[in-house]
Amino acid sequence: MKGKIFFAVVCIFMFLWGCAREKSVIVFSSNRDGNFEIYMMSPDGTKQTRLTVNDWDDRYPFISGNGNVVYISKEFGKDEIFIMDLDKKAKKRLTFLQGENRYPSFSPDGRHILFISNRLGENFQIYLMDIDGKNQRRLTNNSYDNRSPSFSPDGKQIIFASKRDGNYEIYVMDSSGQNERRLTVTGANNWTPKFSRNGKKIVFSSDMDGDNEIFLMDIASGKIKKLTGDGGAYYPYWSPDDKYIAYTSYREDNPQIYLTDAEGMTQKRLTHNKSEDWTPRWERLK
Repeated sequence: MKGKIFFAVVCIFMFLWGCAREKSVIVFSSNRDGNFEIYMMSPDGTKQTRLTVNDWDDRYPFISGNGNVVYISKEFGKDEIFIMDLDKKAKKRLTFLQGENRYPSFSPDGRHILFISNRLGENFQIYLMDIDGKNQRRLTNNSYDNRSPSFSPDGKQIIFASKRDGNYEIYVMDSSGQNERRLTVTGANNWTPKFSRNGKKIVFSSDMDGDNEIFLMDIASGKIKKLTGDGGAYYPYWSPDDKYIAYTSYREDNPQIYLTDAEGMTQKRLTHNKSEDWTPRWERLK
């Protein structure tokens, strides 16, 4: 009888723990405490919590559904990639003084990390590595600057920005690095593209209308729609349900984090301070 009661208590505990763990969070970087550190908050802007406490800059966080956060750190002088477990708060260094390593992002299954590096002394190229830092391999091989790669929801494609046309345009390629094709032809600079969770649209920032703003593109038709219009909007990222987009904006002088609905009809400010808050990344924890 006691064994059955114990088993029931354990089951209830695991169920409640799972419910508590199943939540949406936004990670971002901020210099509100002096240097840039990694923070986490609820999607409504509450419960802002500092995740790193260092004397150097930690920036460009990306979070996976299993609670890992990958980010860039200046701990050793150059931009190096680290990974942190949200539960244990333990960090591990993944790259080691091979050029500058930036813009890390997880594969949909959380087992691999995309990033860019100029480790061979040339323009930034796209690389892929295992979550433990092993098997680092190069995916692009050209003389152009390639930036902000991320996977499609099914993991079969990689979207990124490249300066091979004189300005930054958006490209997509197979996850193996093959079959590159251009998605935008605007003559403007288009940055930080992200697939929607259903894979049908992409959101990106662009200066095609002068100021840098957030734009939405339907992949099938190629139709582009402007979502923001107050000047200085960067680093868009989809909500887990594709209904909202988090981004950083200069609309009130210093960069803060905002939300817009996917139609661009309403915007909401999430952070309110005199510091700089950048690169929101939104995920539902499993």
